[in-house]
Amino acid sequence: MRNRIRLNVKILKIVPVALLTIILFSTIAFAKVDVQVNQQDDSVIFVVKNVGKSPAYVLNALTVLDEEGNTIYTSQELSSNEVLRINPGVSYTFEWNADDVSEGTFAGKIYQGDEKRTLRATLTKFVIKPIPGRPRFYTDKKSYMYGENVDVRFRNMGLGTIYVNVNNWKITNLDTGEIVNTLSKDCTFGYGGCVDSFEPLRFLKQIEQTWDQKDSSGNQVAAGSYMVTAEYSNKDPSSGRPEIKTISTKKFFIKPLRKDHRER
Repeated sequence: MRNRIRLNVKILKIVPVALLTIILFSTIAFAKVDVQVNQQDDSVIFVVKNVGKSPAYVLNALTVLDEEGNTIYTSQELSSNEVLRINPGVSYTFEWNADDVSEGTFAGKIYQGDEKRTLRATLTKFVIKPIPGRPRFYTDKKSYMYGENVDVRFRNMGLGTIYVNVNNWKITNLDTGEIVNTLSKDCTFGYGGCVDSFEPLRFLKQIEQTWDQKDSSGNQVAAGSYMVTAEYSNKDPSSGRPEIKTISTKKFFIKPLRKDHRER
């Protein structure tokens, strides 16, 4: 009888310990990190958020790989980076300036884990899509004094790259229908004019040229209504047969020379 009692006592002592161990393991919550990728203007934003119930650890470094697995960007040297502790519900942001890359598929590599010393690399794939650009072609003013410089701007308002012909911006006198002059940035090649030269223009980038109100012979044009016309494409013209589009500024006015200025 005494032996049975002692055995029961030992069992009672063991059972609470076992139950306590099970409870402890069931309440341990591992960190869970979620990575969201967003494109904003010329930058790609990586938002690393701890969506778990315990702290997560992230290496303060971002690596971007191209579609072939080549490293094209590293924010910092991995060996010199600190490990960040991110509490539950807290986010950390990496930013990559993608201004110098073309559209395509990429992957962001981020090192993260539940413990500071055991980080693992995770890849998040994303696509930079060739969204058609929305060009804006305009002059800096609607009317100009006689002989005043006219600034003409071509600005890309869309997320995708567009290709602008920086040569042969035609200036037309709307009163006569005559093309009085052309604006060009590069006349290195070509005879009797500039050859077409399409240059890439990314989001919110612009090309500006100035007209001094002179015709192709160097003479001051007459007062009246004018407009400038240029060409662009949503695809690189050198890669095939893209559609070349034309765009024009709104008409602007050159005021007549004032009478007091004529008398001088």
